[in-house]
Amino acid sequence: MTALLFDKTTSSTHRKPTLLGLFALLLVWPLPVEAQSRTWGPILLEIPSSTRALGLGNSFSLTSGLSEAVFYQPGALNRVQGYSASIQRFGTPSTHVVASAGGSWGSGGVALGVQHLSFGVDVNDLLVDDGLLHLPADIGSLRTNGNIAVSELAVSLGYGRSVKGIQAGVVGKLIEQRFGRQKDATGAVDIGLAASPGPVVVGLAVQNLGESLTIGTDDVPLPVRYSLGASTQTAQVGPLDLSASGALVYREEESDLIPSMGLEVAYWPVTGRTFIGRVGVRHLTDGQSASAFTFGAGFRGDNILLDYAYEGFKTGSPTHRIGIGWR
Repeated sequence: MTALLFDKTTSSTHRKPTLLGLFALLLVWPLPVEAQSRTWGPILLEIPSSTRALGLGNSFSLTSGLSEAVFYQPGALNRVQGYSASIQRFGTPSTHVVASAGGSWGSGGVALGVQHLSFGVDVNDLLVDDGLLHLPADIGSLRTNGNIAVSELAVSLGYGRSVKGIQAGVVGKLIEQRFGRQKDATGAVDIGLAASPGPVVVGLAVQNLGESLTIGTDDVPLPVRYSLGASTQTAQVGPLDLSASGALVYREEESDLIPSMGLEVAYWPVTGRTFIGRVGVRHLTDGQSASAFTFGAGFRGDNILLDYAYEGFKTGSPTHRIGIGWR
């Protein structure tokens, strides 16, 4: 039965946007796309991997210098440092755990990241008209218990350096998916470029380029993503430090666009003790039950980093993410 877990049919008409097209699409608010289920690979590769980024609507800060850049932008790896770990519980059914570490190496920076997601799916709820089984595309479905266990793992190793003012990086991944007794693993590559024109850091990345997984007898393509991100340097406004981040992601599997943006406000009453608030907004395609708004908070005490993020849903209980780091 697990041989019919995925629909092997994929569209050959997907078009990859040009670099100029990505910038033009910043001005376009995309229409919703109906996507109740998915026929591509691990949802682990699409959900937020950073507590800070989740609080900002999943728009990663390119100025952070954190090792979590290995999950978002290889071009920002040339100056990563420190360690981080986070956990997010989708009720009792699912757990998402992430850890990363990075530092200087040679003339650039190197980072290692591990992501793991475990959840369950109910076969009876996944039957569709053509008799095939599809994994859900809705993040909110991770809060529901199922009778088949699913486990997804990604191990990433990346290197980045600055070349003539342009930050370039590459990340290699080992990706594994287990569905009941079926499992497979494959490799993938992320490529990224970043630059700092003035007070803004801009980055382009292509993620999850690799061979499909094979579950049973079906091919499971990886979710190829093209992203354009931008983050401002911190600006002091009175007693506050302000920064903003934004991203535009093009998902090749569904030919849809997902813009997001976030604002971070920091207050430091005493040097070395900083309190942070975050708010983010994102556009979600039709079929997603998550709220468009996310919220977060953080504390910086010397070298210790504590982060929290809140993700709500249209119905049911919200989820909470907690992260800790050292830099």
